[in-house]
Amino acid sequence: MREMPEYIQEEEEEGEEEEEYWPLNIRSEVIEYILRRYGCLQARDIAHILGCGTEDVRRTLKQLERSGRVRRAKFGRNYVWSPVEEPHLNLMYY
Repeated sequence: MREMPEYIQEEEEEGEEEEEYWPLNIRSEVIEYILRRYGCLQARDIAHILGCGTEDVRRTLKQLERSGRVRRAKFGRNYVWSPVEEPHLNLMYY
């Protein structure tokens, strides 16, 4: 097997450091999109759609709630998550 030149190996190693932050950022954007598209969902439903663990989804949803991008409501025994309606997106023109 042929070895890669050193400069290519260095670029790959540098890229690995940056990739650690991206999955959480991408996951939060995808979760926010899913909530906007489908409305109110439970964490397990979102986890099923994404094919990842429920705890990962809950952790991301709590971060989104702290940043004010999603809202949590008690629904029976469980919580239902919904997107926060932004006033500038629901403009009505007369």
